[in-house]
Amino acid sequence: MFRTILTLLALLPFCACRSTSHPPPGLSRCIWVDRWDWRTAADIERVLDDCKNTGFTTVMFQVRGNGTVAWPSQHEVWLEQFGFKDPGFDPLRVAVTGAHARGLSLHAWLNLMPGWSGDKPPADTRQLFRARREWFLMDRDGRFQSQKAGKYLTLNPCLPEVREYLIGLCREVATNYPVDGIHLDYVRFPDAQGDNLDELGLDPLTLTVFSTSTGRTSKETAAARQWQVDCVTATVRGIRDALAKVPGQRVLTAAVIADRARALRDLRQDWGKWCEQGLVAAVVPMNYTADDSLFSARVADAVTASRGRVVMGVGSYQHRSPEQTTAQMDTALRAGAGGVAVFNYRTLFGKPEKDSKLDQAALRRRLQEWLRPGS
Repeated sequence: MFRTILTLLALLPFCACRSTSHPPPGLSRCIWVDRWDWRTAADIERVLDDCKNTGFTTVMFQVRGNGTVAWPSQHEVWLEQFGFKDPGFDPLRVAVTGAHARGLSLHAWLNLMPGWSGDKPPADTRQLFRARREWFLMDRDGRFQSQKAGKYLTLNPCLPEVREYLIGLCREVATNYPVDGIHLDYVRFPDAQGDNLDELGLDPLTLTVFSTSTGRTSKETAAARQWQVDCVTATVRGIRDALAKVPGQRVLTAAVIADRARALRDLRQDWGKWCEQGLVAAVVPMNYTADDSLFSARVADAVTASRGRVVMGVGSYQHRSPEQTTAQMDTALRAGAGGVAVFNYRTLFGKPEKDSKLDQAALRRRLQEWLRPGS
């Protein structure tokens, strides 16, 4: 089925927009594996076996979550779940070596803007929220966004030093590991978490940078918000440029908010422009919904807005049945998406979401059939 659909897609005209293109073929069948899906090197090997045996071709393997990382970085501390300490192995090295041994592509997945999470400061004084607290988004009164359990505190991409720091993290991964790509997540302002959300990034320091760099006054709030959008885009552009200087090819992709209008208006994420300017090989809209009509509408918009640079994210954890998951994957490909990305590994193999009614074994069988070459 998958190969047949791709053949049919090749016969369809591209959308009527300039500079239409498609993501690299290796991004046709992706799955997200987050940092909670493994603990040991053996866990990573098992996860890769599961991904390979199900039929996926590309693994988005999370190596940065909340300002802590899964490789021996020169810039950032080890993952929080390891107590900020060396676990005795290099998770990213194990993942990329194991993936390539199995014929899989491995993209290093980084939550880019998050700098910490939770309602308590980190125990390690080296962690960003204690070592670089001035780098975090604040409102006019110097308050951080609400610190709620499970929610991310966000770095301020409007500060040049923050952008350079984040670019450096991506450069470090691409330079030291033969990953097939860098996959960015949370490349945006935060979701609504408190009454001060719309005031974030309007603190005195950030407004000074705004005025200095644009010549506008701090009272021009609309202009400041557009500048915030531009600063997020500048971060993506800087990462693209840094990767271009690393020997070998490192594909840059970004998970984005599926509702494009909301992404731009509320979260300062102009992913349509990223595609228009060729800053990413593909965006991956997180089109997670059990509403098939809404899913289809978002797909159509994404294919057009991305100039064809789209791999459609499918949230199987929200679905009523395995058949709904593969039906949405079919819908995405028929509409012109260059591939699909399933969220997530845990839905197939781990502890399911508490409200999930999916039969995991049935979902695995369904995906194996759908993903099988020649089906």
